[in-house]
Amino acid sequence: MQTGQGQLTVVKKEMGITHKDFYAELPTLLDKIPYQQTDDTISCQLNGKKMEIVLGPEKVREIGRSVRLPMTLVMLRFHDFSEEEMGDFVRHFNLRFMKGGG
Repeated sequence: MQTGQGQLTVVKKEMGITHKDFYAELPTLLDKIPYQQTDDTISCQLNGKKMEIVLGPEKVREIGRSVRLPMTLVMLRFHDFSEEEMGDFVRHFNLRFMKGGG
């Protein structure tokens, strides 16, 4: 997706998480990288390039009659990142939010 300021690539992820739980994990995800939060958008600089995480509205996914799971659409917006840079961050993101089964 092109913008007036260069290349913008958006990665969308449907996640089984509430906003509260996402924000609780955010400092670990970004480690010591400073970030700004405005409403449901988190902005930061990675290697001198702008990256945004945008949380969609919280929803509930019902499975059968008794199972209700949280669901949030999360958009990772990369400005002028190479494929390799995006891939590195998405892998890191996935590892941070991976839930173990049992």
